[in-house]
Amino acid sequence: MLDARQASVRRREALERLCANYWLPLYAYLRRRGHAPADAEDLTQAFFGHLLATDFLERSDPEKGRFRGFLVGALKRFLGTHFTRENAAKRGGGAVDLVDWAAADAEAKFMPFAEAPLDASEVYERSWAYALIGRALRQLEAEQAGPEKARRFALLKAFLSAAPDRGDYDRAARALGATRANISLWVHRLSTRYAELVKLEVAATVRDPADVKDEMAHLLRVLRR
Repeated sequence: MLDARQASVRRREALERLCANYWLPLYAYLRRRGHAPADAEDLTQAFFGHLLATDFLERSDPEKGRFRGFLVGALKRFLGTHFTRENAAKRGGGAVDLVDWAAADAEAKFMPFAEAPLDASEVYERSWAYALIGRALRQLEAEQAGPEKARRFALLKAFLSAAPDRGDYDRAARALGATRANISLWVHRLSTRYAELVKLEVAATVRDPADVKDEMAHLLRVLRR
């Protein structure tokens, strides 16, 4: 029984971390569905409170194998059965505040998706992908300890998401006092580590390790649209 309780606590803690990391796709989904910014904030927070207050972790649900699908599916059910603006605080009462809205700058993060011709589900998928790779990129940046590595990363990180234009490597080499071969090697190493970190982020959102490959492929398809 104690092991079961400890396992439940660990699952709850893991869920809290995932919710805190992936609030933006939910907020973006709600905004695209027409909710005002303040309402979308209240809905997102109250939804997290609902998840953490219920026994959903113990229920049989195939979508829970992939947190991306489970989360938006649970939100749709929540919207269909629970919510009005007036009872947002009540339903979210007592929940852990997983999002500091004052610091989140939610609308600024939503705007790139708001300007795209996407429906709510497409906005959710796109913002999920960007949230995931953004976490991987921040982790990669955190690993570049020391002024020299940090300066190098600041100049080279653009090459992690776009192929260099003609002369870009030469300009970076001059800025860093290095050779073009050095730039190519550093970018290769950063790209390799970045891919590893993205894979780790994906692995944290699936139950079965065998699903990682499919989730990675899905992520790439979404980013290429």
